[in-house]
Amino acid sequence: MTRRLVGNLLFEEELAAPRRSPSSSVLETAAGAATLLRAFAREGDRLWTPAPVDPACLAPLPGIPVPILESGPLASLPPAGELLAWGESPAVAALRPATPPPPPDLNAPLHELLWRVPPAPPGVVAAVHHRSFCLAVARDLDQALPGARMLSSPDELDRHLTTFQRSWVLKAPLSAAGRSRYIHRPGESLSDPAVRRRVENLFARHGSLLFEPWMERTDDFGCVAVLTSSGLRVAGFHRLLVDRRGQFTGIETTASYDGGFPNLSASEGRQMEEALEAAAGALRRAGYSGPFGLDAWRYQSPDGGTGFNPLGEINARLTFGFVARSLADRLREPLGLPPDHPLRLRLGRPPGPRKTGSVLPLFQLENGYSAAWIEN
Repeated sequence: MTRRLVGNLLFEEELAAPRRSPSSSVLETAAGAATLLRAFAREGDRLWTPAPVDPACLAPLPGIPVPILESGPLASLPPAGELLAWGESPAVAALRPATPPPPPDLNAPLHELLWRVPPAPPGVVAAVHHRSFCLAVARDLDQALPGARMLSSPDELDRHLTTFQRSWVLKAPLSAAGRSRYIHRPGESLSDPAVRRRVENLFARHGSLLFEPWMERTDDFGCVAVLTSSGLRVAGFHRLLVDRRGQFTGIETTASYDGGFPNLSASEGRQMEEALEAAAGALRRAGYSGPFGLDAWRYQSPDGGTGFNPLGEINARLTFGFVARSLADRLREPLGLPPDHPLRLRLGRPPGPRKTGSVLPLFQLENGYSAAWIEN
């Protein structure tokens, strides 16, 4: 039976309305990163990427196959008996076989469990993936950032700013990887025509935007879980690696995960557990089932202290946290790694010759600047 992975890493672009065609460089970068979904593959599986990828760009990995790569319009793909996608969009739902998968075993290996969880309808996914959903859950927990709210127009933003004097950020309601946002720093002015035009364009395209205070982060974390109608499995907790602009560059995890929230204080761990339970409950009530991830972070507060935000984002889809966790699970035995051995999944420019430590390449595109690798 044919199995297909759909690496639609531009999932948020699929849901946004009106849709905008990504640039060739964005498509190429997303396609390379989509090959990391081989973390969930068996031998003979097919993997669709948003742009063609030369199989020679994929490095061999012990115990993890290189799938048969596909690209082109999703609607033109031949049927598959089983399907696992990065995000459940209408185009993905149209490809799904009529026969539902067998009941999931929440204790199964992660790379097999994810194929068995019945996906939620795309409309439900779009609703819970929207930033307003996460904001509502955070407010119920009394964990929303000060001043955070959804805004519908530049005029509403102007009114909100009359009582807000800190740096702030506007985020599109359906976006990822730091795209479709505007960060306002001290010294900048909304009366500047270029700044005003950028803000107005964001509102014009997305309709509503999430307003948040800009937090100077000191550490970023993530948690991934699988939700079904009857159960919840917390699949892993990790550190997120980001650059100075807060954009994702990788994940730090360990060779195995046995629960808990390492790297957090006792108080932060309790907040994280509460946020996870609240998010899972809200998702279930909304009719969602499938993989989801939470982003959290520590930050420097204006008074010089440290704060913790346990519910920065809810991602109702696969995330690179799932990729890193599955790679760690599947590579631990072939590489002979102890359970607490640290692993880093990195994406970006390929590591230079002076890189210290052991580097396991995953892919490197011919453009020379888009690559992924594991440091251990």
